[in-house]
Amino acid sequence: MTKIRTATDYNISWLQTDKPQPLMDKKINDLIIDIQNCNLSIDISDSVYEDFKNEMEEYLISSKLNNLKQLKNWNKKDICLGCTQFIDTIYMSSFPQIIKGDYKYHQRLNSNIIYSKPKNLISGKPLIIAMPFPSTGNKHTDMEDILNECLEKNIPVHIDGAWVTCCKDIDFDFDHPAIKSIAISLSKGLGLGWNRIGLRWTKQRQNDAITIMNDHNMNLRAVANIGLHFLRNVPIDHLWLTHADNYYKVCKDFNLTPTKSIYLALKDNQPVGLSPLLRYLENDN
Repeated sequence: MTKIRTATDYNISWLQTDKPQPLMDKKINDLIIDIQNCNLSIDISDSVYEDFKNEMEEYLISSKLNNLKQLKNWNKKDICLGCTQFIDTIYMSSFPQIIKGDYKYHQRLNSNIIYSKPKNLISGKPLIIAMPFPSTGNKHTDMEDILNECLEKNIPVHIDGAWVTCCKDIDFDFDHPAIKSIAISLSKGLGLGWNRIGLRWTKQRQNDAITIMNDHNMNLRAVANIGLHFLRNVPIDHLWLTHADNYYKVCKDFNLTPTKSIYLALKDNQPVGLSPLLRYLENDN
């Protein structure tokens, strides 16, 4: 598996402008070594699925740095192969609306994408929106207005929460009536892009590929076991509690605007990745 690059010197050239990569620190690297050496609990029974669902939900709401309100109100939980499978499943039924600045994967799925604009969203057409928003590392500045507009125009909203696990100071009520589904993965906060796994929450059963895979225990047990190993060994707020000082040092030293994401800052209002420099400072200390 590919590990994040570590800067070899403390230089602005190490800022990642094209594709900011999640922060994989020493603790996460040690767990990767555990996986490579098979030093983890291996459960090949079907119970691993329910264990993962329950433990991930409790993990998220246990955060002291974020306030994720009403997540437990969503009674249908399904394992998904990261937020990417969640997005793909929505595209299978209809091409959704996307707001500019969202996950670049949407542009890869549709190279001719025409972005929708808040206050001018198309009535009845589903909207996928990342929360936190990947180009700002924070909630979209118009998030509440967008949700209210969607409610007025009967637009189903699907929340891509891929960035939740690497952020702080996110206060969000998932119970807004416009929201129809939510997905949160472990890739960004636990460096698990190589082991994509997460949860999707819905209030009603969806007759789609994710539901079928869960109903028939078709998800990979190995992926769920690895996800559980990380949940049990990396506290939810670990990255911010460990690297906040270095994060703000990098922002100050290179005149960057901090965000709510541990590995993302803004340079001239454009997102840049800090992971190589954060790894350098971690090793230097």
